[in-house]
Amino acid sequence: MRTYRVFVVVLALLSSIRGSHGLATEQVGPESAQREPTIAQPGWPMGITELLRHESRVYSIWVNGNENFYFKASPEGINDLIRLFSETRMRDHELWIKAGNDHVKAFNGDMISYNAELHVLGGIARGMARRDEGSDTYEPTLTLLVDPAADQAFWTKITLPDHVILHSEVAQCPLMGRAAKPQRKVWFAQVQFDDATPACDFEDGVTTRVTLWERGVKAGIKLGEVGHDGYFHAAFSEKELAALKTGASWLTLTMGNWATEAREDDPRLSIDRLSLDKRTGQPVKIAAPQFYYGRILFGDGSPPVLDPAPWPGAEIHVDFSYAGSARVDSQGYFKVYFSREQYEMAKIDRSRENIYIPDYESKGTSTARFEFPVSKLSRNKELAGVVKIPRRGP
Repeated sequence: MRTYRVFVVVLALLSSIRGSHGLATEQVGPESAQREPTIAQPGWPMGITELLRHESRVYSIWVNGNENFYFKASPEGINDLIRLFSETRMRDHELWIKAGNDHVKAFNGDMISYNAELHVLGGIARGMARRDEGSDTYEPTLTLLVDPAADQAFWTKITLPDHVILHSEVAQCPLMGRAAKPQRKVWFAQVQFDDATPACDFEDGVTTRVTLWERGVKAGIKLGEVGHDGYFHAAFSEKELAALKTGASWLTLTMGNWATEAREDDPRLSIDRLSLDKRTGQPVKIAAPQFYYGRILFGDGSPPVLDPAPWPGAEIHVDFSYAGSARVDSQGYFKVYFSREQYEMAKIDRSRENIYIPDYESKGTSTARFEFPVSKLSRNKELAGVVKIPRRGP
């Protein structure tokens, strides 16, 4: 039986030394001090976890996807961080060098010294930032804090890859960056399901993600998601547009749940459907999702409506691997999305209690008490399998 506190549903990194403060989560110490390895989150660029696993990591804090990782590294360790950062699959690799040193305050009041910081914007925080429809790529940035009096021996240990974009605020820094941040304009695309509805369904756990691929490179670059209004936007430079026109790179549309991996052969978003004016673009159509349906009823055959509810907004819901959480409607039906591969994998997963019932004794808490087997789901709502649960109350 599993219990959880009902807040915003988000993914957090697990740790053996972990604290929480409101909706924030912290980790103290390197990965070797944690119970679980650092796991890439949806939207993170490929390869970023290798940097996060560096032994010099001393602290991290996560707030709704706005994550900061802090390191206390030797000169050799700093060089490692830069190298790992440069190997992450992104469009821009922006490195900031600033003077001095700094401390971050842990939840218990301890001051933790650091000399390098990685900022990763994802989840809710990234979604909120993208609402501005600006030209930023919203990619991770690395900041180094350096003693302004550092001698030449220190700087000779630092290697700067050619594609790293350097922003130095230290006058004595002899490093010279060879890359510059491209000038980009924001382009829009309207993406719809084949029934002319926006190509996203956040309520039922379905999104459409746009990925940039380059010929000869295996991993794609995650650009963002189609919004609830059916529009996607991203910034491109003239050079990037030219590569899209020649086919040296291309954009794909991946419809699915949070666990659906983008593939380079997914349906393409043609450059011809991109527009500088959000209002004039011609919509791109993709296949609408095919959901799986199930139904939950009380033992007497009535819908599982809590009356009275133990607290405002309390309701019964069900959770599945890959598909995530699904709400139960007033007739007891729910729907979830799986790819065919995910559905087959979910069917053979170890059975578990996944029907969550709000607790009357603990406001804001729900507990998994019963199981809805994946095998009872059906693509046909009329044939949806039924699980009956006992009526509970205060």
